[in-house]
Amino acid sequence: MGMMRTSPEFHLYNHQLLKSRLELGHVQNIFEISPLDNHPNVRYNVKDIRNIVPDIRPRTVKTPEMKLFKKVNHDVIFGLQNKNWTEWEDRHCSGNFYNFKGSIMLMNNVIIDPLKKRSVAKGGEDIQSVIGHTEKDEEVTVQSGFFNILCKELPKVTFRKRSHFYNWFSGISTRKGDYDGNSYDSTFAVLIRRGDYANLYWTLMELFNTYLTIRLLGENPKTTDVILMDAHPAGKLDNLWSILFGNVYRIGHMKKKRFHKKLAWVLPDGPMSQYVQNVPFVEEFKYALYQGVQNSSSLYHNCTESQKVTFILRKDYVAHPRNPKGKVQRKLSNEKEIMDYLVQKFPKAHIHAIQIDLLPIEEQIKLIYETTILIGIHGAGLGHTLLLRSGSTMIELFPSSYKRSPNPHFQQFAYWADVHYDRWYSSSPAQKSNEWVYVQPEVPFKIINHAIDRFCKH
Repeated sequence: MGMMRTSPEFHLYNHQLLKSRLELGHVQNIFEISPLDNHPNVRYNVKDIRNIVPDIRPRTVKTPEMKLFKKVNHDVIFGLQNKNWTEWEDRHCSGNFYNFKGSIMLMNNVIIDPLKKRSVAKGGEDIQSVIGHTEKDEEVTVQSGFFNILCKELPKVTFRKRSHFYNWFSGISTRKGDYDGNSYDSTFAVLIRRGDYANLYWTLMELFNTYLTIRLLGENPKTTDVILMDAHPAGKLDNLWSILFGNVYRIGHMKKKRFHKKLAWVLPDGPMSQYVQNVPFVEEFKYALYQGVQNSSSLYHNCTESQKVTFILRKDYVAHPRNPKGKVQRKLSNEKEIMDYLVQKFPKAHIHAIQIDLLPIEEQIKLIYETTILIGIHGAGLGHTLLLRSGSTMIELFPSSYKRSPNPHFQQFAYWADVHYDRWYSSSPAQKSNEWVYVQPEVPFKIINHAIDRFCKH
């Protein structure tokens, strides 16, 4: 199996030209993808996942309102990726404890005692049975002895007090002799404390941080076990962890001590949350999710006459115990009017309007894989932008209130995913709740039409 791709280069598109071309006063197009004339085609033999993905080139991008990326040099990520290990590791306890700049912790020959933890809930419950639970109820903290390593004296490591690493480190005790228990696990494992488990945007960030940690440590994500250090109820996004990684365990369901030959704490603040411009392994991450739900290997769209437009609809639904009525904001008030108009205007395109969170996550990924144009009002479902194939377009619609405080999250996802990005702001007066947003049917029509027009030109 082989693959050919011309490396893309992003440049800032003249948004004034776009506005005049589309006759829309509030649209901004930030990126265009164009092949580098002086860059030869790159061929990849797909024998190993690491061989199929080109390095993402460093880019400098400015938007009309704000800088898209902060000037942040994430020492751990670029250190482990580009430097020798010995320059970035802080080795202690005769090689049983490694501190990588306070961002990744690696322990060897460690015992976990799940009885040395505290939490109100166990985790994994049906959401209806825990309605009313607070975030505190779903938090897991550890006591001394939760981790036990062979060590004479623990090093002094400083963490932010709000960081869960601060609590985890306080849970480490030491021993002098070898482990004499029966439960032994030679599989590499990582621990992750999830935040908003029901929000696709934050879940993708935490999945990527986990994937990145494993890859930086030279391990295989598919054979790595993941221990969830939280007590969240069951959620529709939980299967993403099993798709990407090996066995997935909830710490609240573990009852016996377990010896791990090698165990790491997942990077809590990865490059995406710090607006790092050059993020490694993004395309490899996407590829792993594609392969996890279907036998698909193409990371790039080919030029076709028929476009698949996926319009994500926001509707009320119960996602976590703290919103029992399931009320959501920024719902489209005239979705039927828009869809009828688009179907009429694009007879050759596949226009698919859907409340995507109702689908199993595997079906969501399959749908996004086939999507060439993704559109919707700003919301977590647009996190799927990161999983679009290169050459796709993402169109983000905003209420007018977002003009005052632009949200760059999905614009950044588009950048990392090699995807065109367009945004539009409503000119209607801002409402206090932003529960409903009216969008003139001509708006998505003109932006989608422009996306279709450029699809095969670049």
